[in-house]
Amino acid sequence: MTRKIAITGAGAGIGLAIAARFAADGAQVHIADISADRLSSAASSIPQPVTTHIVDVTDPEAVDRFIGAAAGGGALDVYVNNAGIFDGYASLQETSHRLWEKIIAVNLTGAFNGVKSASERMLPFGFGRIIIIGSVAGQRGAADGLAYAASKAGLEGMNRRLAIDLASHGITCNVVAPGVIETDIRANSAEQLDGIVDVNRGVGASSDLMDFLIPSKRSGKPAEIAEAVAFLASEHAGYITGQTIAVDGGWTAT
Repeated sequence: MTRKIAITGAGAGIGLAIAARFAADGAQVHIADISADRLSSAASSIPQPVTTHIVDVTDPEAVDRFIGAAAGGGALDVYVNNAGIFDGYASLQETSHRLWEKIIAVNLTGAFNGVKSASERMLPFGFGRIIIIGSVAGQRGAADGLAYAASKAGLEGMNRRLAIDLASHGITCNVVAPGVIETDIRANSAEQLDGIVDVNRGVGASSDLMDFLIPSKRSGKPAEIAEAVAFLASEHAGYITGQTIAVDGGWTAT
């Protein structure tokens, strides 16, 4: 049976790689992004057909429409929450209320909107895979800015509770926590933050700092995150839930 997959923030980077991975397996893939241009480019880059949706994840009704379309009136097999924005390593002093509210709204509340809607399409069928893209910043305060670190730590806490609530219904919930990955998150975040903060700072912007912190001494590839997601979405991962799996070149081992 063809699996039905819904992925947010899939217009570029990690989300796009995840979409391409599932599409290559023959899944029915629905991708959402706030940017129509990114969605168009993403769909063109994937050899298999995917369905695109312009969605602002801070709007719960828009998210529900997207997930309802992906489920097609039936079960949704896999929901991947990838949408997120970056705060440019902003310190407490640099974090305005506007920046805080924007980061939390997209990264944490947006994820809640998605998992709430996705679980409603999974519960009646006794099966589902919820995978949240977190960050090493969920466990490392120095990995990113105040709001970003708080949002990603919040995702891990939310995931643990999701696992408790949903495991007995055949639904697994896990976080994949990337380290530095070769994406355009800085440029894409800058579009959404409209000059609130300088996003061109931090580990990914400095090769010397990255080499010092990351044992593998390189950035990761979006496809490497996609492989971890594909495993967690598979039948082989049915007994894994409530976990955070770092894909970070050893960063969290230091």
